[in-house]
Amino acid sequence: MNKIGLIAWREMRGYFSSWLAYVLIAGWLLIAALTFLTILTFYDQSQVFSLDGLFGNLIVFLLFMAPIVTMRLIVEERSQGTLEMLLTSPITEWQVAIGKFLGGWGFIGLMLLLTTHFPFFATRYGSIDTGPVWGSYLALSLVGAAFVAFGLFCSTITASQVVAGFLTFVGLICSWMLGFFANPQASEWVQFIGQLSVFTHFRGMMSGAVDTKDLIYFASVTLFFLYATVRSLESRKWN
Repeated sequence: MNKIGLIAWREMRGYFSSWLAYVLIAGWLLIAALTFLTILTFYDQSQVFSLDGLFGNLIVFLLFMAPIVTMRLIVEERSQGTLEMLLTSPITEWQVAIGKFLGGWGFIGLMLLLTTHFPFFATRYGSIDTGPVWGSYLALSLVGAAFVAFGLFCSTITASQVVAGFLTFVGLICSWMLGFFANPQASEWVQFIGQLSVFTHFRGMMSGAVDTKDLIYFASVTLFFLYATVRSLESRKWN
């Protein structure tokens, strides 16, 4: 466990050793602030104050941010020539994958933490339902975990950060488009295709309703791509 923590901490420090972390955080907070100000501007006091628009925009913004966060996780090790040394050290592929994953997910968690002041400020305009707020942060965390796991896998199958980021972005866009098939009036097969989308499973959480099937879905997607990452690393070890 200590080895996993060291790898995760090394990744977190790597983000802040360059301009990347500061640009991403600045862009994240700018989008969040502009969305929050828009909500306040068009707020009708006769209605219940809601932050659904804020959290919805943040999830969409993760589509663009996750590829940037994850594209360097494995590719950078390869370009610096440290990947082979890492894989031949007394560290298992699972420890490498989980450590890298926790580093990327931890960075996203930090950015989520930096937005918690918006619900606090919202209380100045009246009482808000805390259920959807907690549910939205849970949804953002789980979506972030799935995105990071997928991006980590993409980072193992190419030697270019640009290609890794592009593959991650295309995959996330495809997942977003699959959500259009989640129509209750469609056939069972069409609805099944829609259920494969990450974006189908967070809407209930944003309303404060946490369903077990959604939790199982996010856990399954995250573990699947972590397993795929381990298999990809193992194939490089023996090639």
